[in-house]
Amino acid sequence: MTKKKPIVIAILILLSLLLVIFVADIFWLDDIGGYYSIPEFITGNGDRFLKVNANGFFVEYFLFIPEQAATTAQPFLLVEPNNSGFVNTDDHSVFVDDVYDAIRHLPSNSIARELGIPLLMPCFDRPASMELMYTHALDRETLMYNEGALARIDLQLLAMVEDARAFLADREIQIHDKILLNGFSASGTFANRFTALHPEKVAATAAGGVNAMTILPLSSLQDYELNYHVGIADLKQIADIDFNLPEFSSVPQFYYMGAEDDNDALPYDDAYDDTPREIITDVLGDDMPVRWESCRTIYESQGIHAEFRTYPGVGHEITPEISKQMYCPFSQSTFNAYFPTTPIRVPSTTDITAMGMAACIPSFATRTMTGSANASVITPPLSHHVIPNKSVL
Repeated sequence: MTKKKPIVIAILILLSLLLVIFVADIFWLDDIGGYYSIPEFITGNGDRFLKVNANGFFVEYFLFIPEQAATTAQPFLLVEPNNSGFVNTDDHSVFVDDVYDAIRHLPSNSIARELGIPLLMPCFDRPASMELMYTHALDRETLMYNEGALARIDLQLLAMVEDARAFLADREIQIHDKILLNGFSASGTFANRFTALHPEKVAATAAGGVNAMTILPLSSLQDYELNYHVGIADLKQIADIDFNLPEFSSVPQFYYMGAEDDNDALPYDDAYDDTPREIITDVLGDDMPVRWESCRTIYESQGIHAEFRTYPGVGHEITPEISKQMYCPFSQSTFNAYFPTTPIRVPSTTDITAMGMAACIPSFATRTMTGSANASVITPPLSHHVIPNKSVL
């Protein structure tokens, strides 16, 4: 028995060391920056989901790293702002739980897997105690807010990106200098406005269900001054940002709406107060399809690299057809980054329908595509406005 004890002890030590290595691998521990992951996020194919503590910013973010990101040459970081839909509450854990679910199931997860790139989602609150501040749409009140956990969330998001960049670099994943942005409904509006605020940080943007309105890259129109978030006239005054039209114009942008989408933000006071509501009605139109076409025309007149697409028979939802088209600006920017001298071929509608994402790699297709109303759809929250229409002073 005495001779067996050293062997048993050695085996126990070896097993203990293996267990430590296994646990460290699961949790991917790092003493710098407060990184940690949650065990139930770990999948069996090498993908990693991590929840990252506040570090130079005030709230957590989640990071999804698909296994193939380690072998992708300088991958882009895909960012989708969080969007809680109807929910506004002062309980921060609600938004953390929402992002926990969203980063695993929203279309951005599929995009990240398909392209082999990391995905970041922040955990910004939409507090009930600040009902007119629509944080998840990056509205005027949000951009002007400078206190506590919601202070300048656009800058916090940039800090999260840099934090993720350092973390990934430590693991020999060197991400691109610019990010890809994706969003739908309120998060789509956030993505559009963020691109206008920080175009030098964005490689490409895809945003849908944006209430038939994008930010206008203008200071004035028809004798109206267009302040943020209708336009960009007062960005310097409220956020110390000089709008950079050449940079904004060069970012590939893909905006889409369902032809049957009637989720209109204009009547709601958490989205617009009386003055911008009147301006929008006068300069863009009261009807959603008219406003959508007006935005498209304005972007085109300013030489902005944007595609506005309408899907017939589709409401406030993401169909499989739309999911395919989401890849277009991301694949194009990736393509141009790696093969800048390769001739670009614009695919036809037939190419897109038959080939899906692969046909989008060179460029965008035609503006209007046939929707897939009979196919299964991903339905995000239908409305994101929670207060009645009332005057705002």
